[in-house]
Amino acid sequence: MTVRPFELADIEGVNALHTDIHWPVPSEAQWRWLASNPARGTSPMGWVIDNDGRIDGFLGNFRQRYVRDSTVYEAATGHSIIVSPRAKGSLRELIQPFLGQTDMFAVSIFNANDIGSPIYRHYGLKPFASPVHDVKLAWLLDPSRIFVAKGLRSLGARIPALYPLLGERFLPRTGPVFDPRSMVWPDGVRAIADLSDTSAFGSFWQQLKADGALVVDRSPALMRWRLAMPDLASPPVLLGYYDDQGLCAYAMGQLSKVGPVEVVTLEIIDLIALNRAPASAIPTLIRALKRAGRKMQAAKLRLPVVSAKTHAALGAKASLAHNEGGWGHAFAHFNVPDAGFADWQPTAFEGCYSFTQRQPRR
Repeated sequence: MTVRPFELADIEGVNALHTDIHWPVPSEAQWRWLASNPARGTSPMGWVIDNDGRIDGFLGNFRQRYVRDSTVYEAATGHSIIVSPRAKGSLRELIQPFLGQTDMFAVSIFNANDIGSPIYRHYGLKPFASPVHDVKLAWLLDPSRIFVAKGLRSLGARIPALYPLLGERFLPRTGPVFDPRSMVWPDGVRAIADLSDTSAFGSFWQQLKADGALVVDRSPALMRWRLAMPDLASPPVLLGYYDDQGLCAYAMGQLSKVGPVEVVTLEIIDLIALNRAPASAIPTLIRALKRAGRKMQAAKLRLPVVSAKTHAALGAKASLAHNEGGWGHAFAHFNVPDAGFADWQPTAFEGCYSFTQRQPRR
């Protein structure tokens, strides 16, 4: 049994691991899209546990560029961490090469589940400060559907034989594809459709860098690549908030459905504002996303990674949301003194949420 870098020839074996635990199975096109990551360089896409040709474990490695002032940094986030019962006890060997990427300022995990959360602490990963580490905010859009889904899951837990019979529930009804251009948005909000280098979003990116905080690459070129993800069932919604100088805040929402008896959720993948943005920018974008979520037949809107800066910017909107976190889902291992990165205010865009979520398909 050896741990080695993942190769595209391993797709079948890694996808079998996904199938075994009922996780979404990436298409071959999805794997090749990940391989084309503009920030990947020569970094492995991940590592596998190879047991004489049988793949018994996988840890995905998604590399990203960061900018602060004029300096470019590198970091990576881990995803799709699976160890087969056949390789029980091998997680330490699998995670060591991930932690050993010393050419990066940090490696992180932003989507640990409640089972894996306590394990990562033992392998050199430290939790982010609250709220990043233990808060996920959710605004209910259709409480009745959420209540019914909870009841069905509870029934399935009591009578396991019934669960498979429930099938896929709460899928969006067939109808016109959501078109953000046809929506009436709150004042100041518009749908973002142009991601060319000279677009308003391009200017937003330049000003975001000029604000001086540590920010992940959101250049138009990178955004075009992110939105070309092959396995998307429906395109994400991109909304911008504009002041008299132009685009000053933006949000990205993407539909997800965690399991067959879970409701559809509009996940907030990204939410960030320039320093000059008014206090109303982030709360207004939340209002707009709630409006979009209802139109897209989502039962709730969720912000899965909440930085201290975003939490403060939400204002009263935060108090109206339910916290779905609490077990600790965000960790990092720094290769340099972490005091030098105290201004890191991550969003879900920096994790694996956008490309590992289960997609609701009509």
